[in-house]
Amino acid sequence: MRVGYIGLGIMGNGMVRNLLAKGHAVTVWNRSADKTVALREAGATVAASPRALAAEVEVVCACVSDPAALEAVSQGSDGFLAGLKAGALVIDFSTVGPAAVQALEAACRARDARFLAAPVTGSRKGAEGGTLLVMCGGPADVFAAAQPVLAAVGSKAILVGDVAQAAQVKLIGNLILAHMLEALSEGAALAGAAGISIEKLLEVVQSSGYSSPLWDVKGKALAARDFFTHFSVDLMHKDLTLAMELGDQRGVPLPGAAAIREVYQLARAQGLGQQDIAATAAVISPGLLKR
Repeated sequence: MRVGYIGLGIMGNGMVRNLLAKGHAVTVWNRSADKTVALREAGATVAASPRALAAEVEVVCACVSDPAALEAVSQGSDGFLAGLKAGALVIDFSTVGPAAVQALEAACRARDARFLAAPVTGSRKGAEGGTLLVMCGGPADVFAAAQPVLAAVGSKAILVGDVAQAAQVKLIGNLILAHMLEALSEGAALAGAAGISIEKLLEVVQSSGYSSPLWDVKGKALAARDFFTHFSVDLMHKDLTLAMELGDQRGVPLPGAAAIREVYQLARAQGLGQQDIAATAAVISPGLLKR
């Protein structure tokens, strides 16, 4: 398929490489043009604008940081909506919340184009390995039409419901992830104060009923003081903010999320916004930043 991809950050770069590896003809665009150089060398075509990209392809994919970024690449005279062909398919892999995807779905429908909300989870390694989980929202026939692209970037795609429901389940998933990581950080801090190593704590935890693949990844990162970014503090703070807005709209109290969001805000205030979410443990145990 002729696929356009907008947004070449931590997730987009790996996803484009997997699309190329699966034989798709890929055209890319990114706000920072330097991120297109290596992908051009890998076989991608670089478009001059989101609009120009959309005019060349059958499928337009986007993976950007937040609702404002999605509006910037989709709207206006150079936005991809202006270049969409009738019958084109738009797949949004971003985590932007229900209001943004509902607005984009309506804009696509007005141009006789199809839309699938498709937020992903799996972080940098999943994007690079093509093993992402894709949470999809939209009509069943649109989900079916998107399968060649979804299969290239992920190991499983689940049709959750409509576009708003897909956006909401992604926020719920990240809310749960933030709680899990906060529990690990606080547990590691208590263990350290008692003279128990993170490694020994993880050995016990992973042999118990509360084991999780997450502890293997983030627990080892804490033990190694390795905060190489797979999912940034800034992005999780954004997702927790969107989740809390959803809680307000639905009348659902989220006291844990509110407290944990403040931990992320503290991490950002300490200059850790671009580091991995594991770096939030340093808010509780500042010594973790020292090697």
